[in-house]
Amino acid sequence: MAPCGGSRDFASFMRRLAKATRNILHPGAMALAFVAMVSLAAPARSVSDAPESKFDGATHCAQPPQHVPSLDQMSGDWMPASIVTNLPDVNNFHDMIIVARDLTSYYCYFGGLFTHTKDPLTQWKIGYPLVKMTLDGVEYQAADFRWYAYRALRRNQDCAGLSVESDTRMVNEQRGVLCQVRITNNTKAAKDFQLALHVPGKLDAGGVMVLNATQNPRTTSALAPSRQPDQVKVDGDAVVWQWKLTLAPGAATELGYAAGDGSHDQTAATQKNVAAWAGHFHAEMNAFEGVWKQRWADAFTPGNSHFSGNFPVLDTDNASLSRNYYMGALTMLDLERTQFPIPRAFITSGERSEGIQYYWDASMAATAWALLEPHDMKAVLRRWLAQNPRGSVHINLRDASGFDAKHYDAITGYAADACTTFATVDTYLRVTGDRAFLDEKMENGKTVIDCLNELAADWETLPRGPDGLVNFGNNGKLLETGPQYVECVAAFNAQNVWLMRRAADWDALKGHAAAATELRQKADKFLPAVLALYNKDTGAWNLRKVDGTTVPVQHCVDFIYAGDALCNDLSAQQKTGAINFAKRELFTNDWMRAMSLKDPNYPKATRPDHAYTGSYDGWIPLTAAALWRLGGTQDAFAFYCRTAAVTKEGPFAQAHEFYGPAPTSNEAPVRVALRGSNMKECISGAAFADVVMDPFFGFDPAPDGQAVIIDPHTPRPFQGTLSAVRYNGQLLTIKASEKGIVLERP
Repeated sequence: MAPCGGSRDFASFMRRLAKATRNILHPGAMALAFVAMVSLAAPARSVSDAPESKFDGATHCAQPPQHVPSLDQMSGDWMPASIVTNLPDVNNFHDMIIVARDLTSYYCYFGGLFTHTKDPLTQWKIGYPLVKMTLDGVEYQAADFRWYAYRALRRNQDCAGLSVESDTRMVNEQRGVLCQVRITNNTKAAKDFQLALHVPGKLDAGGVMVLNATQNPRTTSALAPSRQPDQVKVDGDAVVWQWKLTLAPGAATELGYAAGDGSHDQTAATQKNVAAWAGHFHAEMNAFEGVWKQRWADAFTPGNSHFSGNFPVLDTDNASLSRNYYMGALTMLDLERTQFPIPRAFITSGERSEGIQYYWDASMAATAWALLEPHDMKAVLRRWLAQNPRGSVHINLRDASGFDAKHYDAITGYAADACTTFATVDTYLRVTGDRAFLDEKMENGKTVIDCLNELAADWETLPRGPDGLVNFGNNGKLLETGPQYVECVAAFNAQNVWLMRRAADWDALKGHAAAATELRQKADKFLPAVLALYNKDTGAWNLRKVDGTTVPVQHCVDFIYAGDALCNDLSAQQKTGAINFAKRELFTNDWMRAMSLKDPNYPKATRPDHAYTGSYDGWIPLTAAALWRLGGTQDAFAFYCRTAAVTKEGPFAQAHEFYGPAPTSNEAPVRVALRGSNMKECISGAAFADVVMDPFFGFDPAPDGQAVIIDPHTPRPFQGTLSAVRYNGQLLTIKASEKGIVLERP
C-alpha cells in the first residue's frame, strides 16, 4: 500500500501543519517553502517508486577552492557502536546536539548540554523528548555511527529484514532539529510492516503536533512529522505516530520529524517554526547542508563574505598531513558561534554553558585564529587583556564588558593563563602585522604593551620555592589529574623566561630600550634555576616542591612548554635526551600518552586528557611542534601523520583514550573519550592546523617583521605548498621540500 493517502490528503496535512507560518518564516525560508510547494504538487509515487535518498546530499552547494577537500570528504567513517563512547554531534553555529544510541533521539539543551556530573550516563542534559522508533513494535538500537559536519548518521542493517538509516541535522542558527529516517527492504519479497514514532508529550489542538513542557522545565518543545501519519494515538504520557507501509524487494521509503523549543510564553511561535520546518522538510535539510558547505568554502577563500580572513590552502600528496590539517580547520569551524556581541567567536567546546572560552585551549589555535578571523579575534583579545590572569580560567563571550580588578596573592585560575594569554596576543600581533594594536587602550585603561609587560612580570609576585622558582600551587591550577604535579614545575617556570624575552622584543620595537634590557637580564638570571630541573637520566623534567623535595615527573606538558621556551638554551645532548624521552615514553602507534607509565602519578591519575590513559588532543600538535624545534623534525612529522588515524571518528576532541584488552600497550586502539568529563570537540584541535603552518612550513613572523619564515634551510620531510597565507595585506605562498622552504610574494 502507499505510505499515505493521495497527494491531495498529504497536501492538506501540510497546509494544516504550516497554516500559521505566513509572514513568520526566517530569512531564506520563503524560497524553501516554494521548493516544498513544488514537491507537494508532484504526482503521488508508490513506495517501490520512491526517489533517491536525500542522504546522498544531491544539492548544488558551494565548492571550496582547488586542493581543499570537500566537506563530505572530511566526514568520518562508519564506526561500530560497540567502540564509540562519545557519540556524533551536530553544530549549527549557535548550539550543538549529540545523537543517542537509538536511531531517532538525541540530546539537545540549548545554552549548555554538560551536566558536570562526570558520569557518562548522565553527562548530557535531556532537554528534548527522546523520540523512540519501533518497527512492528520492536525498538532497534543503532549498530553504527558516522559523523559529518552538517549531520550525524546512524544505522542498523538488521531490523528483521529491514535496514534503517537516520540522518539528524539542525536548523541553521535556530533552536531547531531535523531527523529523517530511511527504511530499506533487504529481503527478496514484499514486506508489510508498521513504523511508529513514540513522542513523550501531549497533542496540540491540531491533533498531530506534540508539545512537551516537562522535559526541560524552562521551555516548551514542539515536534511534528514530515509526513502525515496513518494514525495518531495517545499512549500514556506519549503520542504515537503510526504508518502502515509496504516495501517491494530492495525498495526504500523515508519519513522524519522536526523539533524546536522556546520559553513557555513563546509556545505559539515555537509551534509555527516547527510547522514550517516540517512543512518543507527536505528543503530545510538541504539548506542546512548548504550553509555548512558555504561556510567551508568561505573559510579558504580570500575576500569571502563571512570571515575577515581565511585559512591557507594546503596542497600536498601526503594524505595524512592533509587530513590532519583540514580536520584541524574543520574542528575550529564546528565551534564557531555567531550569537554573541563579538559575532564570529570560537568557543572551547559545544557542550559547555553558552559562550565559554578557555584561554589555555584557545591559545593553541592562535595562528589559525589570526589568519581566519583577525577582526573579531582582536575584539576578543581586548576582552582577554582586560581580565585578571589569576582570576579565572575562561571568559564568557556573552559579556560585552567587565573585568575583575581584585588582587590575588596566588593563582585561582590556571597557571598557564598568563603565558597563554601573552602568547595569543603575541601571535595576533606577529601574524597580522597589526603593531598599532600595541598602543590601543583596553577597557581597564592600559595599553596592549602595558598589558604584555604586566603578564611577563606576573610571576614576580607569586609565592616562591627553592632557588627562587615560582610556586604555581596545587594540581587544580595545573593538570587537574596528577596529584604530585604541583608547585615549582618546569613547564611554566620555563615560560617565564620566554615571556620576559618576548616582552623585551616588543619593548625594543617601541623604543623602550632600558625596559627591554632589564627584562633580558632578569630572564638570564632566572634561567639557571629552570635548567637545573632537567633530568639527564630520563630526558624529562623534575619539579621542586616548596619543602625542597625533587620529584622526577614525566609529562608531556613539561616537554612542550619547557622545550619550546628553552630550545635555544638546551645543549645538543639535552635536546637528544628530550627527543628520546618523547619517543620512548609518550608515543604509541597512532597517538600518545600525556603521562609516561613511569611518572610517579601513575596509576593514580586516570583522566584520559592528562594521564597515561590517553591524551588531550591539543597535546599532540604541541608535542610535534616542540619535538621539531628541538631538532627532531623527521620524528615530529612522522608522529603527527600517524595520528590522522583517529579522525575516522570525526573532528578532534578534548581527548582520545586507549581501550581494549591491553590499554597500556603501544598497539592499543584509540577512540574519542567520554569519561572524565571529556567533550566531543575542543578548540585546541585547531592546533593540528597551526603546527602545519608553524613549524612545518616555518610561518613564524618576527615581532619586527624583518623575518617571516624561520629555519628555511631545514630539509622538510614532505613536499607541499601552503598558499593564500595572509600577512601584512599580502597573500603569500610557501613551498616546502627536502631542500627547505621557499617563500613567494605576489
